[in-house]
Amino acid sequence: MIYYQLKIIKTLLVKAKTNLFIALSFSVLIIFASLIKIESDTNIIHIDKIIHSGIYFVFCIIWYAPIRELFKKQALLYVFLFSIFYGILMELFQGNLTSYRNFELEDILSNIIGSLIACGFLFLKNNIKKS
Repeated sequence: MIYYQLKIIKTLLVKAKTNLFIALSFSVLIIFASLIKIESDTNIIHIDKIIHSGIYFVFCIIWYAPIRELFKKQALLYVFLFSIFYGILMELFQGNLTSYRNFELEDILSNIIGSLIACGFLFLKNNIKKS
């Protein structure tokens, strides 16, 4: 009996570490993507804002599992606040650490929209699962 309990605990710890590794890796990827020079010749209006929303949608989805391990009851709130903080930090980095990228409030708004959609999706998923 104890053997199976230990095996379950070990499996859960491996899963938690994997989720955290994936979330941290994605966060580092966002840092690199935020600080590299990007040349774009696209004619799609506001494509960068759509990309920002998509990135922060994925950011919230990926970070939800590790944050839920720490804060069971308010994980959605914390993942949303963390995504806003991280998005603002990336914009500050762009505005202060590079000469070829700019701080843009519209990018922060796009990040927040993507985060809101992700948190709404997670909220619905959690509540549909319970009923």
